[in-house]
Amino acid sequence: MKIKVLDKYIFQEMLGPFFIGVLGFMLVMAVDLLFTMADLIINKGIPFWAVLKLLVYKIPSIMVLTFPVSTLFATAMALGRLSKDSEIVSLRTSGVSLFRIARPIILIGIAISLLSYFTNEKIVPHANHVASNIVRQIIYKQPLPSVQENLFFKDPYDRYYYAQRVDAKNKIIENIMVYELTNEEYPRVILAEKAVYKGRIWQLGKGVIHKFDNNGYLNYEAAFDSLELNISDDILKFSTQKTDQEMDSGELSAAIKLLDKGGSKTNAFRTELLMKYSIPMTCFVFALIGIPFSLPSPRSGRTWGMVMTIVFMFTFYVFASVFRSLGRGGIVTPFIAAFTPQITFIVIGSILLCWEGRYK
Repeated sequence: MKIKVLDKYIFQEMLGPFFIGVLGFMLVMAVDLLFTMADLIINKGIPFWAVLKLLVYKIPSIMVLTFPVSTLFATAMALGRLSKDSEIVSLRTSGVSLFRIARPIILIGIAISLLSYFTNEKIVPHANHVASNIVRQIIYKQPLPSVQENLFFKDPYDRYYYAQRVDAKNKIIENIMVYELTNEEYPRVILAEKAVYKGRIWQLGKGVIHKFDNNGYLNYEAAFDSLELNISDDILKFSTQKTDQEMDSGELSAAIKLLDKGGSKTNAFRTELLMKYSIPMTCFVFALIGIPFSLPSPRSGRTWGMVMTIVFMFTFYVFASVFRSLGRGGIVTPFIAAFTPQITFIVIGSILLCWEGRYK
């Protein structure tokens, strides 16, 4: 399809500010990390190559966070430049509707959202995993952080383990599920509130064992106050296992399916899975919100519009953070937690755009 002159013109106006925004916001967000890295090199004797490698693997996650703000910045700069030279006024008085002017901006917002999704799905999980291992093994020289949450792993004997919380300092595991494949059609599942471990021996307390018949119905249940479990390896060797922030959507889906079979709560994993789709949508949301506030208006000055844009941006992030916590805690459903902020602000942005579109 042939690109219209107006679409190409606005795209060119947004391209430069977008890349400048990504670079600028990345530097701002990396300031604290850079100070930490300088201290590691100078005062702690960490090799420069290790610190440089950590910085490289931190870049993708930082980049994804900058995409929405950079989209908003590019929208404001492009429309601001067109407004300053009275090109917006000329277009609208010539019969070009606001919706026609907004179309390339919205399409660019969608394109950046797709780029954000690809980066967040294919690059960020692996980069986060490698960065975490660098911090633990090279910088802090610890096999496992003192407290780690949502640990999920598999041993060589077709046994799957899930631990909600592992306190390596006190050698305590909380809320454990062991999912063991057997010769029978359905697995045996062991649930326990707590365990104390020493090497490969786990001493489980206050738990229950479930077995199922060939139809999938529970046919055996035995509660226990104490159960000794001999696992295949020391849990400290599972320090390289991935957290929910280090999994792609396929890995998260597999973890959710396994935990569902074992009867464990999956709110945190389900929320993170859906946020892999909702977070990239933020680029589109910010492009939509930025359009009405970046236009010249006889009712309010452009400065006021920019202030309102910044207010909306911070309100969105607070809103998204609160709903993410509600979803992980099971207070609201994962879908509501992941998509309510985006849907709410899409509605608000659409209303504001339609309101501005009423005026020539």
